[in-house]
Amino acid sequence: MRERRGGFNLFLGLAALILCWGAHGATPEEKKREKELEHQKKVESKQMAQIRIYREVTDFSGRASELGTLGVNKATVGRTDPVEMTVQRDAVLDERDVKRATLVEQRDQAFSIAVEFVQRGSMVLHMNSVAAKGQRLVIAARWSDGTNVFNRWIAAPLQRRALDQGVIVFTPDMSREESVIFVRGLNNVAIKLKNQAKPPKEKKTKPADAASTNAVPGSKTSKPKDPKADTKLKNEFDPFQGQ
Repeated sequence: MRERRGGFNLFLGLAALILCWGAHGATPEEKKREKELEHQKKVESKQMAQIRIYREVTDFSGRASELGTLGVNKATVGRTDPVEMTVQRDAVLDERDVKRATLVEQRDQAFSIAVEFVQRGSMVLHMNSVAAKGQRLVIAARWSDGTNVFNRWIAAPLQRRALDQGVIVFTPDMSREESVIFVRGLNNVAIKLKNQAKPPKEKKTKPADAASTNAVPGSKTSKPKDPKADTKLKNEFDPFQGQ
């Protein structure tokens, strides 16, 4: 009987040791890293992006003073080797039509962006790619990173065939970091508009630590206030402003 009792006590001791490790096993560095990751996820979830797609106009012969009044305007695409082109004043597609955006890896560390549209957007993209055959669909983008907001003409893919799969792929005038933020922002908007299913939340168990177990009931623990993660993009987005 004594042997059995000793074994039982040993089992209880091991169980207590395991519980103690679960409560206090994380090192300060691990806890700091976990908080940084949580903060980064919050920042990324608040990043937003907007997109505008315009049809190129190649038969405009009016004067510069008539731009805007005749339903057309100028767009300058590219920063290292800028190209000016005339486009329709009204966009044919915008972020409300976006279902999903993806960063597509290519050879030699190159990349492109693929934007998939909802059913209505797919029909509009198909019709305009047919009408613009031999011409360009000109793309403007607006995205946020922290409190900074960027606005730029990013691409003008030439339409050689009808886009009948509801997807447009283009090489953006963006760095890889900007492209990642832009793609994430478009997906965040698509989720917000319910064009894309919201990803399931990660289940995590918070181990009890000394600060929580020893907290006085009814007392408020002060949490570090996160800095403002994002400036919300307003609905008004006119890429022709300032041109």
